[in-house]
Amino acid sequence: MTGKTFKIKIIILVSLLVLISLLLAGCTGIFYIPGASYGYYIWEENNSIFIEWSVDKKDTEFNGVISTDGKITAYKLKNWEEGDDIIEVGEDRIEFSAALSSQDYSDGFIFTPQDYTYLEFDLEINNGYELSRVNVGGFLENPKDDVFRIGKDYFSQLEMKPWYRKHPFSEFFYKLSANKYFTFLYLFILGIIIIEILRVTVIARRKRKIMWVMISYAVLIIIEICIYFILRFLTG
Repeated sequence: MTGKTFKIKIIILVSLLVLISLLLAGCTGIFYIPGASYGYYIWEENNSIFIEWSVDKKDTEFNGVISTDGKITAYKLKNWEEGDDIIEVGEDRIEFSAALSSQDYSDGFIFTPQDYTYLEFDLEINNGYELSRVNVGGFLENPKDDVFRIGKDYFSQLEMKPWYRKHPFSEFFYKLSANKYFTFLYLFILGIIIIEILRVTVIARRKRKIMWVMISYAVLIIIEICIYFILRFLTG
């Protein structure tokens, strides 16, 4: 690989990372793929609450109740099948039951609540609760309780969280820090493999090979130390 080719690949990689970061920062809705994604997806846009559900091409029942201490002033259905899907909308309560199949990938609705302090969700899949399938907000937070509430400012507060506190980043960093010995051993072994590959490819063509190998291992140790302090900071 020539130096010019390597620089071009680095520029492309950095550009992609910047683009992904901008898309994540500017995302107001939720990205999911009907017919491949499975579960509920809830987000807010322009003071309206969107709730949609999708399934990976199999017969699945979705039913639930959404209630509030305010008023529901408007609602709109999405991909609704009259007769098969049922929804009842009251002043402060929405109750629905809808089925998806291998030909029907997603359903949903939009509603606008006013003068409220909370929204309460009771969402079931096949007459049971699957919290890992309930995704709230652009970073797909999962609720901790079967019947859960979110406050009026929930979505705006979620956007204010630093990126490393958002799901799935927070969960990933927590899992790394939960077993530090395994994490550091795994990274150290991975580092050794990378250094040995560099030793027989790049370093082999350089003068003072031993010095470059020693520098590589010193850098690996410094990286391990930095990761330790970074994980401590990110996970509190």
